[in-house]
Amino acid sequence: MFISELFPGIRWLRPLMDLVYPRSCLLCAKPIIDFDQESICGRCDSQIVPTTHGCLRCSAPLPANQRQEAKTCFYCRSRKWSFRHAYCYTVYSGLAARGARQIKQPTCESLAIALGHRVGKWLTHVEHFDRSQYDCVVPIPQHWFRRVTVRYNQADVLAENIAKALSLPIERNWLFRTRWTEKQGTKTISERRTSLVNSFGCHSKWEVQGIRILIVDDIVTSGATADDAARAMRKAGAKQIDVAAFARGVSARRQKSEKNSLAQPES
Repeated sequence: MFISELFPGIRWLRPLMDLVYPRSCLLCAKPIIDFDQESICGRCDSQIVPTTHGCLRCSAPLPANQRQEAKTCFYCRSRKWSFRHAYCYTVYSGLAARGARQIKQPTCESLAIALGHRVGKWLTHVEHFDRSQYDCVVPIPQHWFRRVTVRYNQADVLAENIAKALSLPIERNWLFRTRWTEKQGTKTISERRTSLVNSFGCHSKWEVQGIRILIVDDIVTSGATADDAARAMRKAGAKQIDVAAFARGVSARRQKSEKNSLAQPES
């Protein structure tokens, strides 16, 4: 969140505060001179751009000549997702990938706040997104042991600021991790899907009945985390579940395969 929005009455203090606590960009470490930027410099800010042509189902970036239809998307045409739509702000590459890695650290919470605010504002302008279709926002939770030892969850920070931008309540205690899962970064797509099966549960089944939910995570890669979380909410009786995330990760190999499949003539 920008300081001018948090504390509109202290704008005149900003130059003095910069003398004592100079701001630096959490992505490039260069000094920040823009008044309204707390953790990202203007140069880095301009390089993190939203996806303009993505799958309407899983939000994977699509070639410019491919229609935005879920049934033709290379990444989800053979999947039956438990969520209806995924809305991912940008592609996991370059500075966006660096930002997605940075916000996993407690020391970069201000960056997570800024990116969550950005995603929330972006959602209000997405053509196929309607905030009135949701009753609440639910962040992807951590395992209880990690929550106790780290006491920081980037998905929760993103969700809080997305909820503010959309004027929706946030429900932090509905979802929970049923078991500890290893970090997914080094796993293949199939390994991620296998390791995350039945890894989420729902506490408040009587409260979830008939509710329309927007689940929030930092990154959607294989979609296994969001899918299993949505499945748990559906079992609890949720009426509708969509997903919002900062970045959509897709492997270079699959992007190449998709382009090759599009280039081949139909038999």
